Amino acid sequence: MKTNLFKFLTLSFMVMFQWGFAQKSVSGTVSDNAGVPLPGATVQVVGTNTGVTTDFDGVYSIMASEGDVLSFSYTGFTAQTVTVGASSTIDVSLTSDTALEEVVVTALGITREAKSLGYAQQAVSGEALTKTKETDFRTALAGKVAGVQVISGTSSTFEPSSIRLRGESDILYVVDGIKVASTDINTDNIDNISVLKGAAATALYGSEAKSGVILITSKKAKAGDSYITVDHNTVVSNISRLHPYQNEYGGGYSANWSQFVYNPATDPASWAAFNGQNIPYYAADESWGPKLDGTQARHWDSWIPGHPDFGKTRPWSPNPNNVKNFFETGISSSTSLSFAKGGEDFSFRATGRATNSTLPIPNAGRDVYDLNINASLNATDKLTVYASLNAKIQNTDNYVSSGYGSLQSNFSQWWQRQLDMDRLRDNYHYNGVFYTWNRRSARNARPQYWDAPHYEQYQNTNNNKNSTYSGNFGINYDIMEGLSANFEVKRRAYTRTSWGRGFIGQNTLSTQASYNEGSYSSENNEFAARLNYEKKITSDFDVSAILGYGAGQNKSISTSASTSGGLAIPDFYTIANSVDKPNYSTGRYNRSRISAYGLLSLGYASMLYVDGSYRLDWSSTAAADANRIETFSLSSSFLFNNLLNIDGISFGKLRAGYSEAPIFPGTYATSPTYSSGTAYGSLASLAVPNTLANPNLTGGMRTELEYGIELKFLKNRLGIDMTYFDREDSNLPVSISAAGSTGYSGLSVNSKITSSAGVEVMLTGTPILTDDLRWDVSLNFATMKKTVDFIYEGIERNILDSWLSWSSMDLQEIVGEEWGMLYGRKRQQDANGNWIYYNSGNHRYDNNQLLGNIMPNYTGGVNSNLVYKNWDVAVNIDFQDGGLYHSVTDMFSMAAGLHEYVAGLNDKGNPKRDAVSAGGGIHQVGVKADGSVYDAYRAPDSWAWGNWTRDDLWLVDASFVKLRQVRLGYTFDADQVAKTPFSSISLAVIGTNLAILSESTDWGDYRGKKTPGLDPSELGGNWSGNYFASEGGQLPSARSFGLNLSLKF
Repeated sequence: MKTNLFKFLTLSFMVMFQWGFAQKSVSGTVSDNAGVPLPGATVQVVGTNTGVTTDFDGVYSIMASEGDVLSFSYTGFTAQTVTVGASSTIDVSLTSDTALEEVVVTALGITREAKSLGYAQQAVSGEALTKTKETDFRTALAGKVAGVQVISGTSSTFEPSSIRLRGESDILYVVDGIKVASTDINTDNIDNISVLKGAAATALYGSEAKSGVILITSKKAKAGDSYITVDHNTVVSNISRLHPYQNEYGGGYSANWSQFVYNPATDPASWAAFNGQNIPYYAADESWGPKLDGTQARHWDSWIPGHPDFGKTRPWSPNPNNVKNFFETGISSSTSLSFAKGGEDFSFRATGRATNSTLPIPNAGRDVYDLNINASLNATDKLTVYASLNAKIQNTDNYVSSGYGSLQSNFSQWWQRQLDMDRLRDNYHYNGVFYTWNRRSARNARPQYWDAPHYEQYQNTNNNKNSTYSGNFGINYDIMEGLSANFEVKRRAYTRTSWGRGFIGQNTLSTQASYNEGSYSSENNEFAARLNYEKKITSDFDVSAILGYGAGQNKSISTSASTSGGLAIPDFYTIANSVDKPNYSTGRYNRSRISAYGLLSLGYASMLYVDGSYRLDWSSTAAADANRIETFSLSSSFLFNNLLNIDGISFGKLRAGYSEAPIFPGTYATSPTYSSGTAYGSLASLAVPNTLANPNLTGGMRTELEYGIELKFLKNRLGIDMTYFDREDSNLPVSISAAGSTGYSGLSVNSKITSSAGVEVMLTGTPILTDDLRWDVSLNFATMKKTVDFIYEGIERNILDSWLSWSSMDLQEIVGEEWGMLYGRKRQQDANGNWIYYNSGNHRYDNNQLLGNIMPNYTGGVNSNLVYKNWDVAVNIDFQDGGLYHSVTDMFSMAAGLHEYVAGLNDKGNPKRDAVSAGGGIHQVGVKADGSVYDAYRAPDSWAWGNWTRDDLWLVDASFVKLRQVRLGYTFDADQVAKTPFSSISLAVIGTNLAILSESTDWGDYRGKKTPGLDPSELGGNWSGNYFASEGGQLPSARSFGLNLSLKF
């Protein structure tokens, strides 16, 4: 065995030595017909894995032997091959392929010429999407597609982003024909993204794609490819903005000090020395306490037995960075390895990526492992076989969420400004005993409301493990010229397991430890068959057609269990260790669907195109006698510049589309469902639904009309794409009240009608194009208005959601009004705009008043890509105008005395927290109900707590302009790379989530200017269905910087 190995190594060395000795360096320039260098052109030794790309001047250098064949290729140009001879210099001029047209991916993965499409579609290349190496492709998509609004999760957490397309979020995601979840997608494996926006574009998918489709094509090996790439990315992230805190007053409910009073009947004798010491109100989780002026006082940790500071006083001083000091530096490291090999009759590409991340939040991290494989084989001249496999395994320790009850609702809503975070971290678990700053009193260490923040992160832990596997297997068979058949099976399987533990003393003040477990699994199996026909009837007239059949099944099962009554054995976290009978629940979901569809496309003289599609669906979610729906679309495009030849216009196209898309009802929407209830002794129970099932319920009908125009000028250096769409959703389900005699509270019927109209604009340009410098820039803009036309006979108003816990706010839809109206308590004003007050100084208010609309007026983005020789700079900005949300953080940070507004100086120049009689207070000017003048000062705590239920006080304008991404990269010259084992080397510095460039900085009332704290672009943690309207406790946003290294060989 050893002898054979030695012979093999010796032979290999001799072969490599002779090969290396015979090779030489071949260099030259690749240019177009006009002699303009082509940067990024591919030069490859045919039949080997040796290849390089040209630098910005079109120069290359490659090792090759005489007789080797070099292949030169560049997008938009005809490839060329040259045999290496005695010369070491080979200059190549590539010819532009004038017949090459832009090809895009459309519904069902069908590739079409972009000019033939009669509907709105926008493509984004994988390279443009991943310049800053975002691991969440939704965040990477921000600001790049007109009509796509990205609502990011909080950047200091693992909260996912949400995408809203034309105002809706239930978007269908498809990767290589496989329906997936948006969290499945590996950004490093994306070749391009195609966004199908309207119903005409998505009709072949049926009703599940009514809100739009994001089609993702994975990277695949091309003929002649033979390479390995390594891509490494390291990013550090730190908190970038915090809520605006005051640093003048500490914890408590009163500015006056209390003193410790020694009680010889209950206190140890040694405590007599503490008599008369200043003690704050430990049980308060607010900061209305004594002024932070250095007065000696007993801090919370001075009562810990055995602590070096036990019994000692320290200065009562501010800790301006106490919240900031809780957070750490998050680190994310990602390494991707790809291998590709492609020949004339086969292709294979595999990508693996490992991402290990820790958050700026202590003790929170995630490991993600991705694997993507794509392969195809031309088994015969007529038969092609292809397959793909995708896997993602994700493990998250201590998933952190925004919202009320989170860390941030502690820090920004219920907190004390004198607390020292280092002491909190070092002393919360002292000598094996847990302690908190929020102790009940000097003598009682139990928490009043809150545990120490590190206790929450290190004791009340949780874990989530997710795994996703998807793939397909298919064959293409060329029956005859122009006619082919395709058969494909697809599958996606997902599992999630989770556990969480609650330690004794968490902020719910529970005296019982707890434990919970959960699991969820789902699978989607599909079969598809398709006939494809394509024929050029005459020199001017061509036709293509598709007939298809599909069948699919979705099913899922979920289980959850939790302990009850605490744990029988302390610190032993299992369901079986529950003191009382554990709580169990389970759920099942099954759905089947069959479809048949057809597409007919006609083209005339490369100038006029007409498409028509028709689809039939049968679904198990509908009633047996009404389980078939028909989806129809018709679209057309006209390339008018081919006919008119208008000077200055290099491309001109008009398009129009119409579609009708019925919608199936939701799963189990037409039949009663029963949930498990509380056991009665040893007997199980089921809960009867309170809503009466309607067996005739449907999902409604969508009709949509779309127009568009595309223009390109100055030899395609300037372009504009504009779309107008108008759609109506009719017969939508709506809940109405049922008579009490039925035993149900309501039922769902088909009646509601809404209409939406919008405009989308995409501008592209290349302002600068020289031999050394190229600057590409794009701007997109979108606006949309949705109106409620009808709800139900006799019903003019419908409540979609309520936030009665904090206020009297409702999200309502009202006939004749825009969708998304927020109603609640609003402060009264007279005809002259004066505020109207009660005698107490509280604002008078009216209930159920219009506060505004949660939907933005418009959204958009700006993208710039500048290339100078070997350097490249990319910048991504996105923006939103309008929309609003209610901020619980603003509300409670003022009510708890934390916000800078309730401290500082008033208009007299006096401290606001001085007694009103001494010149303090917040100045309020207005009128009383009788019209008499009201002009008085109000103590800040009385003002905040007296008005916290006035919803309009806490509304925040959601407008912003955000610098999302910046990249500065360098690609090494070919002659520099030639001295290394690699064919390409690039290095880049990247930054993400860098800054809010513009946002609302005015309260809109007598409070004047404000210091922003919340990030209006990161409200994804408050997402509910298709909207967000209330922020409960947003964690701080984080800014990230990193380094990316890409190697190819």
